Amino acid sequence: MHSMTAALAAGTKAPPDPATQEQGGRVTELFGQAWNWAASHIPGGNLTVIGAVIVLAMLANAHGKKGTTKTDWKKADNAVVAFFQGLFSLVKSLFGAVVTLLKALWAVLRFYGGRELRGEPRSDATFLRSGRLTAPAGAPQVEAVAMESIALAPPKVSLVKPVRRQPRPWAVATAAWIETYNGTGARALDRAVRAALWAVRTAGRVWRFLKSVWGVLRAVYGFLAPIVTTVARVVRLWHTWPYAARGLARVAMTAALLGLLVPAWRTLTVVLLVLALGAVAYAGHRFQPKPPGDDAVYGPRLWVILRDDLGLPEEELRENWLRLPESLAAPDARIALRLPWTFRGSDVERGQVTDLLNSRLPGEWVGRYSFTGEHFTAVYTHKPPPKPPAPTPEPPAAVDIWDPKVQEILASLGPDEFYLGQDTFNQPIIQKLSDEQAHWALSVGSGGGKSAFLQFLAVQMLMKRGIIVGIDPKSVSLIPLLGIQGVHIYDNPRAPQDMRALLLWVADVVDARNYEKKRGRTNFPPLYVFMEEANHLADILKEEYTATKESGAPAGDPIWRDGVAPILRLGREVNVHIIAVFQDFKDTQFGGVSLVPLFPFKILGSYREQQWKRIMGASFPMPPIQKKAGRMVLVTDNGDVTRIQTPYAPWDDTLNKEENQKKAYKLLAAYYKELREEHGYSTEALYTDPPAPSPEVAPALIQALSRDTAPKGPNGASEGGLSDETAGRGVTHPGGVTPGVTPQRDRLRLIPGQGGTEAPQDPLAAPALLTIAEIAHELTVRGYAIKANTISQHKRRRESTGFPVGVMVDGAEKFTLAQLLAFYEGRGLEKQEESEEDAEQNDAV
Repeated sequence: MHSMTAALAAGTKAPPDPATQEQGGRVTELFGQAWNWAASHIPGGNLTVIGAVIVLAMLANAHGKKGTTKTDWKKADNAVVAFFQGLFSLVKSLFGAVVTLLKALWAVLRFYGGRELRGEPRSDATFLRSGRLTAPAGAPQVEAVAMESIALAPPKVSLVKPVRRQPRPWAVATAAWIETYNGTGARALDRAVRAALWAVRTAGRVWRFLKSVWGVLRAVYGFLAPIVTTVARVVRLWHTWPYAARGLARVAMTAALLGLLVPAWRTLTVVLLVLALGAVAYAGHRFQPKPPGDDAVYGPRLWVILRDDLGLPEEELRENWLRLPESLAAPDARIALRLPWTFRGSDVERGQVTDLLNSRLPGEWVGRYSFTGEHFTAVYTHKPPPKPPAPTPEPPAAVDIWDPKVQEILASLGPDEFYLGQDTFNQPIIQKLSDEQAHWALSVGSGGGKSAFLQFLAVQMLMKRGIIVGIDPKSVSLIPLLGIQGVHIYDNPRAPQDMRALLLWVADVVDARNYEKKRGRTNFPPLYVFMEEANHLADILKEEYTATKESGAPAGDPIWRDGVAPILRLGREVNVHIIAVFQDFKDTQFGGVSLVPLFPFKILGSYREQQWKRIMGASFPMPPIQKKAGRMVLVTDNGDVTRIQTPYAPWDDTLNKEENQKKAYKLLAAYYKELREEHGYSTEALYTDPPAPSPEVAPALIQALSRDTAPKGPNGASEGGLSDETAGRGVTHPGGVTPGVTPQRDRLRLIPGQGGTEAPQDPLAAPALLTIAEIAHELTVRGYAIKANTISQHKRRRESTGFPVGVMVDGAEKFTLAQLLAFYEGRGLEKQEESEEDAEQNDAV
């Protein structure tokens, strides 16, 4: 009964105890105070407390369920066991909750302490020291081999090669042609060039604009790229950071996140983030990573090939066998290579390694092999540059003709010696004008100092008491010699017959002297012949010969075969010398006579490559071209080449070119007179005087102008008492630019010799027999513009034209001037130019 009552009591709910209710109210009050305190002091407030209670309840429930067995409470004997089991479960749950809380706290401390969140540390970094990434487990260790100790310091060399950019010759020639072209289509060409230039300028402006935009983009990229690169590199090396730095970064990130979530802290957080971003930008530029060196760029790829060539296993590390410098372009760069014992070091093996390095690496490398010691090694360094050639000596920049040293050299010269200038060693060059070098040929371009050189040679010729005759069709080089005694200059290009007569006279003198030489005479005074602008001379002589050529005469001008060539061949024996200036040696231009072999001594200056090859041939090496006044090259047929600087008058920087030229001509003319007076000259063995030059006739344009219309005219104002017609004040035709001219006025005042048949003549003078060329010249002097070829055509058509019959002299038909004047005045051709078409029309009439 007792047991049943106890059982019933155990299952019956007891009534509430008042004391217990009072105690519960007190507990509730204390719980409310704790709740309010937690809400005001704990971060997160009541939510934090509720979360913690839920977590503890879940942990307790989990620990209560784990490992428990179902208890039968109806069995009284198990009640104590169940009590202790529940108590143990509660204690265990509380202990588990504490352990879990401690683990969570340790995880937080580990997170903000910079530790790895999971796994083992990936580097040997400590709390305050950065570390290096540890090799994976099982990876082979790197053998410590001091590769740097096997190399020596190489010679300094630079991989930078200078590049000279110059315009192409065809571009320069094309530009010059476009600038100087003035023929058909010049206006269209000018417009096309202007359009092309406009298109180029427009394209240039567009290109510069796009280039500016690209520059801005590059500037932005240049500012951001280092920051991004530095941040990426720092983040990539996160596992090697010190723990303190990683923990600080995590604290900063958490603080930034909380600052952005809490409204009260948001403004300050944004300001701090902006400042931090600026600090990161500065640090990104200040500590930006260096670009990978050549060791990292070329090393791995080169090692793959080199390892197979050396027969090394694949597991061998590159660091044990190959070491490349950070910069292959460094002057002291060296490549250290360790060689296996199986490497025999033959020339073939060495060549293979050298070829591999030179083909895969920039620069040119040479190796030095060593097969002594513990390791076989090869050290490659930059191939030393070839030793620069010794500087080529240059002649002096200038040689002053008035220098006392130059004057001393001139005073010490022998009868046939000429001082030409200073050579590359600043030594005087003296050349004999005799024997094989009795005649000199010059080929000097524009601005090369040709005129000054000829004038300097004339100084020495006057010192040798020589007779000088000169032909200068352009009237430039020999101007200072005009008027000097014993000097005869023929410089009128409108009188080519005078130049022809001079060459024939010199040939006659050579022939006469050789005649005397055969009869025992050995000493002849020097006769110097200047033949300036020989190519131009050949042109005007050819034109004159073609105009006066008789029927059956040779096609080529015989003056070169019968006049110049005999002088060159025979003149050296009798002291007759030619100094000829050519632009080109073309046999066709000199009547088919090859003049190059007759001038074994040549002087060239300011030449072009094509000009050198035409004159000297391809067998002679061409010296460097120097476009400088007085810088010339002396060449002989035996291959001797000498570079010199010829003397000339110093240049006055305060004067322009024309003023300097006038000053030099004035000084030279005075010097020539002084030398002629001091040394004198001899006309012995000339036999006759040189042919007198024809009187120079004014050009047709000047002849057509009135000489008396203005006070400043060539003949001044008209004298008083003359009528308008006599004074030249005739009627000016519409569209004309000169006043009317009448025959009466022409007879009174014009160029002498233009009076025609009415001019006074000596009645006792015997009529002179003249050739057609001479008569054409005389007619030109008298104002008739009748050319020699027109007279020759009338002569060939004598039957139809009634051309007078002349007198045969030495196989040539000659005429008197009166015959042809009467013939042409009868045809009504007075003071008029008759063309070939006019002659044919007159013949038809």
